[in-house]
Amino acid sequence: MNKQTEAKPLKSKGKVKQEIKEEEHSEENNKKSEMTTGLEAIVLFSQLGLTMALPILLGALGGHWIDGKLGTGMIFFILLLCMGIAGGIVGAYRQIMAVTKKKTLNK
Repeated sequence: MNKQTEAKPLKSKGKVKQEIKEEEHSEENNKKSEMTTGLEAIVLFSQLGLTMALPILLGALGGHWIDGKLGTGMIFFILLLCMGIAGGIVGAYRQIMAVTKKKTLNK
């Protein structure tokens, strides 16, 4: 017998259907993981933005309010603004370290 006329073993219908389902399931998981990664990035950037902006904003507003009540010019505004900037940087650093630690543990 030559190679063209040799019969290949046929797969049963159940086996073929199972392979098709496995391929579809694999494709769905890939799409979900890509979407999850994108959403995680959006959430992380949003959290970082708020982590940086809120302490700065609260420090500036609080300092302005205290300066208005005490009549001290801009001393408390500048002091609390700087504290807000430092707090925002520290908070963002801690958040980034927590995320990177979680990512390395999952791998």
